[in-house]
Amino acid sequence: MANSRQGDEGMRGLFAIDGNIYNYMLKLYEVMVLNLLFIIASLPIITIGAALTALYDVTLKMQVGIEKEMTRSFVKSFRKNGMQATKIWLTFLGFIAIACLAISLVNGHPVVFLPLLYLSVLVVGTLPYTFSLVATFENKTGVMMRNGLMLAMQHVPHTLIMISIAGLLCLYLPIYQRWLLLPVIMLGFSLTAVIQSHFIFGILVKLVGEEEVTDRET
Repeated sequence: MANSRQGDEGMRGLFAIDGNIYNYMLKLYEVMVLNLLFIIASLPIITIGAALTALYDVTLKMQVGIEKEMTRSFVKSFRKNGMQATKIWLTFLGFIAIACLAISLVNGHPVVFLPLLYLSVLVVGTLPYTFSLVATFENKTGVMMRNGLMLAMQHVPHTLIMISIAGLLCLYLPIYQRWLLLPVIMLGFSLTAVIQSHFIFGILVKLVGEEEVTDRET
């Protein structure tokens, strides 16, 4: 009888408000809501930069558990950083368009294709850093882009891991594993940002200290 009661108490503990299963389900719910917010904010396409900045703003706060009002923080960051983030996003789109045009004009010749491919991967790798910097600090747009590029080049292993995670969750799984399409739509973008923010937060903390990264107006 005693063992049975202990087992029942253990099961109740798992499903209690402060239990492990409840906490995991709450985190899953938060990631799903955040993913929905990002998709809605990205619908005009031109606002994807602002949506990414707001997404990283929230996921960076999640790293230390200081995010309490997720929707409010997302909307506030979207409005506050929208103009600067949109400039960065349009610059990125312009580069990709020029790179694709150049590759098509030379019919994929290796002399041109390989350097442009390398530059394109590098530019894509700077985006998580750059939008995280916009979400965390205040500086000129050119400085943000330069610092994002420097971080991507200084932390190549982390950059490649983050690109691979984004490619896996947002491209490979929905295209080649169709049965995972619905979970990817519900979780893919925000889960990618959560994982990437784990690396970015650690890098920023080493550079400027945790207080500088977390001591932001919420």
